[in-house]
Amino acid sequence: MWISRIVLVIIAVVGVIIAWNEKSVIFTLVSYAWARFGATFGPIMLFSLFWKRTNRAGAIAGIITGGVSVFAWKLVFNNFFSSEFPIFRIYELLPAFILSAAAIIIVSLITREPDSEILKEFESVKNAGR
Repeated sequence: MWISRIVLVIIAVVGVIIAWNEKSVIFTLVSYAWARFGATFGPIMLFSLFWKRTNRAGAIAGIITGGVSVFAWKLVFNNFFSSEFPIFRIYELLPAFILSAAAIIIVSLITREPDSEILKEFESVKNAGR
């Protein structure tokens, strides 16, 4: 028990030391990780819960587009074009989320709709909340 308490105090002290440093890149790394996580999985979670036309191909397209878009926005657009075009300075989660949502919609509409069993289950879950 004492060992776990000591380890907890050591971890807390290290965390305070890292947080105290104004030039620490921890916040930047965490922000970038959350942007990738949010743009990759956020849109597909929302669409799969609220749009019955979402299918597997749309989900895969949205996940890939979200992840690649965060990477591209942060490393390409934000670094090379932000001085000429201030719009590229925005947080990378927003454009990546929008592009991911667009990919889900477009690919889901141009591919085969989900099976009737899945649509039936979607409607039963939707109506169960009423």
